[in-house]
Amino acid sequence: MDKREKVFSELRQQNIRITRQRRAIIDVLEGKHLTIQEVYIELKKRGFNNLGTVYNNIDFLLEHKIVAQIFINGKKHYDLTIDEKSHSADSHIHVTCKVNNNIIEINDSKIFEQIRHNPIFKNFTITKLQLVVEGVCEHYGKDTCRKDDTCFINALDRTR
Repeated sequence: MDKREKVFSELRQQNIRITRQRRAIIDVLEGKHLTIQEVYIELKKRGFNNLGTVYNNIDFLLEHKIVAQIFINGKKHYDLTIDEKSHSADSHIHVTCKVNNNIIEINDSKIFEQIRHNPIFKNFTITKLQLVVEGVCEHYGKDTCRKDDTCFINALDRTR
């Protein structure tokens, strides 16, 4: 049983339904970081037309740590956390370019351990740690950045 089905099974044992729309949201978010509007646009293509239901289901998925909410370039984005080897809902790093909105995820346990063991957090148990690193490449060009192999984020993504 894969991780997704395991999560669904655990929810069913609590008498919580995995509706068609919840599954569709999970499918839409796979491998992407989308805003609520982008999720809604994708769901409309699949016949789900109620924005209120999208909000309610996103809230449900957040509550059950199936997705995580992150702020990137000043907007809320949603990130699927099940089926992701690079992170969990409670600990991962997003690196994003403010010019072209490229987003990647990295999981470097050394960074997390450095923060957790920093003396400032003595007598404090960290239960959630999400980092968003925003920036621009030193050489960026708005028209070429997405296509160019010199994009820092694209290069970083290839080395993971």
